[in-house]
Amino acid sequence: MTTRLELFRKRMEPSEKLYTSEILDFTEKFDELGEMTLIEDPDIDTQEYIYQFEKLNGTTEEALDKILIEICNHMDKFTKNNGIEQFDQYVCIWI
Repeated sequence: MTTRLELFRKRMEPSEKLYTSEILDFTEKFDELGEMTLIEDPDIDTQEYIYQFEKLNGTTEEALDKILIEICNHMDKFTKNNGIEQFDQYVCIWI
C-alpha cells in the first residue's frame, strides 16, 4: 500500500529536480556560500525541502541576509515562471 507521503514525494520529484538545479546554478556566483545540503523533513503526508548552505569566509550576518533575500526573490520568480509554485510552498532556504 502506497502512503500519502510516498505519493507526495513522487508528485514533487520533477519540481524538486528543477528547483535544485536552478538554486545550485544561481548560487554559484556567491563566494560567501559553500556546499549546499538538501534535507527532506517528512511529515505525515507531506514534507519540507530544506536547502541549507554553508557560510564561508566569516561573512557578516548582514551580508548573508542580503544574499538570502536575493536567492529567495530569484527562486520565487523562477517557481512562478516554471509553474512549480506548489513545490515552493514546501521549501525553506537556510544559510
